[in-house]
Amino acid sequence: MEQRFSVFVVEDERKMRDILRINLDPRYEVKFYENAEEALEEYYKKTPDLIVTDVRLPGIDGIELMERIKAVDKKTPFIVFTGYGSINHAVETIRKGAFDYLEKPIKIESLIQSIERVRSYVAVFRSTAKPPTQYGINVDGEQMEIVTRDPATRQMLNLAQKASMFDSPILIIGETGTGKELCARYIHESSGRRGPFVELNCASIPRNLLEGELFGYKKGSFTGALSDYEGKIGLSHGGTLFLDEIAELPLELQSKLLNVLEIPEYYPIGSNKKRKINLHIITATNKNLRKIADTGEFRSDLYYRIAVIPIKLPPLRERKCDVLPLVDYFIGKKDKKYVVTPDAKLRLMSYSWPGNVRELRNVLERSMLFAETDNIVHDVIFDTDSYSSFENGMYTAVDEAPERWEDFKRFKSTALKARKEELERIFVERLLVKNGGNISACARVSGMDRRQFQELIKALGIDTTIFRGGREQANT
Repeated sequence: MEQRFSVFVVEDERKMRDILRINLDPRYEVKFYENAEEALEEYYKKTPDLIVTDVRLPGIDGIELMERIKAVDKKTPFIVFTGYGSINHAVETIRKGAFDYLEKPIKIESLIQSIERVRSYVAVFRSTAKPPTQYGINVDGEQMEIVTRDPATRQMLNLAQKASMFDSPILIIGETGTGKELCARYIHESSGRRGPFVELNCASIPRNLLEGELFGYKKGSFTGALSDYEGKIGLSHGGTLFLDEIAELPLELQSKLLNVLEIPEYYPIGSNKKRKINLHIITATNKNLRKIADTGEFRSDLYYRIAVIPIKLPPLRERKCDVLPLVDYFIGKKDKKYVVTPDAKLRLMSYSWPGNVRELRNVLERSMLFAETDNIVHDVIFDTDSYSSFENGMYTAVDEAPERWEDFKRFKSTALKARKEELERIFVERLLVKNGGNISACARVSGMDRRQFQELIKALGIDTTIFRGGREQANT
């Protein structure tokens, strides 16, 4: 028999406790306490899945209760409510560790929604589901794949797969070109939701049209509304709504989106009929959304609502082990059989990829277009602007050299070590690329002892398997 989700409720008002008991007891295993001292004593005997507490309590208040328990176990989630709320107070409470914050009078539906989000969150991180070995996606009928062997990226994708089983909001964070949309599609396909995957780039729609595009409208509700329009929220009923570049959503629409997250219902423009909605909301940004929220340019309460499960995708420069598997993957999707020379592969490995996977794909497209008739890619054609610094050769630290001798000696030692490692890395990777990752062949060509070459590889932290080529290594 499945164990019920356990909740401690700390509330000093008897009438409020009775209301909560009637609504929560049928759904959860709930224990009620009149004060924080009783709850704290019981907590040390048995840890609940969630603690719901009022802020204003006799004796120890709800915030101090949370701080004391968080000092013992940071993972215990809290939902805090009070009759003396403000946005600033709410944000401060969440920063101190609360999962959610509700104002009195409590809307039971909002509280249950919040508890369900906590239950999903807890289930995601307790899940023992076996992580996948491949990350396939169907995009408009074309079978695609997120190719990675990077441990950090795999960890994020495995978290995404676990999170897909629940309806908690997900925030995908990553630079332009890291594959945020593919990750969102992967979550949707893994979820088993039968509804559609609906996407909206918040930066691509003019501000005056964005509300109608998102919430829909009735015919004649404004100039140009020639017919009813469902809106992206309505269209995603039963499925997933993916809001890319969420940082660009105007403040006046953020409160409306917040309402949809709290209680899944909304009014289309020009309609007085409330519409209930069943959808999973995934958002994405290439900015530091928390920092933007701190400035007031993005609602802090909305930030904490959409970032229940944050997934951060590393940039390609931090996962160089994926460059050659991605090269094989993109080339393998072409009708023609292309071959990339070892020198071209080395140039691809040495580049910093500011545009990430998207830039790599574009560079390969361009390079294949200009390949010789034998379909051998000898030259890698980078974007002129982004490649200019790479063309100038290795980094030189002349402009950063300090003027004081003691400072310079320390600087010189560090710079020489970094330059030495960079030269050694280029030396080793060139050999590995040209010899297909065969260590014995690399040692023989270089005139080094095999053990000596292996020690150099180990010191530089180079993964030799990525130089052996083939899709098999990319997905194991």
